Amino acid sequence: MLELLNIHFEYNNRKILNNFSMKLKEGEIVSLLGPSGCGKTTLLKIVSGIEKVQKGEIKLNNNTISSQNTHLSPDKRGVGYVFQDCALFPHLTILDNIFFGLDKKEIQFQTKKIQKLLNEINLYNFSEKYPHELSGGQQQQVALIRAMASDPQIILLDEPYSNLDSRLKEKIRDEMLHLLKENNISALLVTHDPEEAMFMSDKIGVLNNGFIEQFGSPIDLYLRPKSAYIAEFFGEINVLEGMVEKGVVNTVLGTFPCPKKFNKNKVKIVIRNEAIKLFSVNKSLSKNNKNNNYIISPNIGNVMEARLLAGSTLVHLSIKDNDFDFHVHARIPGLNFFNDNEEVQVCSDPSQTFIFKE
Repeated sequence: MLELLNIHFEYNNRKILNNFSMKLKEGEIVSLLGPSGCGKTTLLKIVSGIEKVQKGEIKLNNNTISSQNTHLSPDKRGVGYVFQDCALFPHLTILDNIFFGLDKKEIQFQTKKIQKLLNEINLYNFSEKYPHELSGGQQQQVALIRAMASDPQIILLDEPYSNLDSRLKEKIRDEMLHLLKENNISALLVTHDPEEAMFMSDKIGVLNNGFIEQFGSPIDLYLRPKSAYIAEFFGEINVLEGMVEKGVVNTVLGTFPCPKKFNKNKVKIVIRNEAIKLFSVNKSLSKNNKNNNYIISPNIGNVMEARLLAGSTLVHLSIKDNDFDFHVHARIPGLNFFNDNEEVQVCSDPSQTFIFKE
């Protein structure tokens, strides 16, 4: 439905987007994930028509809407835009904000649909109120419905939940996801929050230096990252380095098998915090490792401290190897059952361990 082909964009001689390409299918929600300043919002502005394409081409339903020779104005693109700050008019009621920019025929045609949408998110009784009378989450919901009012071909969302507290954010994005899916609306969302991207998206593109480093489903990016940069985006990690000899690399956390192509090369081993498994030194590992094939550290770990984080516990470990003291993090489900200074056997789950050539 939306196709971006070899998009280039520079600002003050700095490359913001560099040969950027991506496709989005009808009814699909795609997130662009990346750090601040990587070009996410610039891309939305280019798709919406706020910024002009410097090089490349953008197609919407096979029609060119932007290129070096073509620039369809924003109001003719059939694109909705939800801004980070909602951008509601303070002097207009909620209903007037939603219908702003529509002619009388469109308003008459869309009224029942808008009433239904407002009712679904419990805002029907707020239609005559003003933006300052609503909470931040409610304002963001109104901004989404306003973007849906003109039946756009696609909706662009620019970090719409960034100003909300964590509990409210979870509720609002869940309601927004249902609205988008129930109405089969395509959406392009930009965010710096990997959890948000995984929750909202059918596909995720991770930006790095102006281009997409990896594009795929949330599970693809989480379980099959193509680089340490991608792996680090989707959860806290432990990073080790080593030299590959005879198909393996020896580390403080054990011996890891490596592809033959890495032989005689230095590699970076990325291990997710939740991939670190801890067992009391008094327990036998034979039963635990029989079906899991954990990689067992030859060194005993020492529990430095543990911090409860909602449904899991972050355990800080010290692992001594010769004269070096390594600091490792493990995230275990539920409450911590290890004592400070307790000695533990440390294992790694290979399914959440990734090896990359440096």
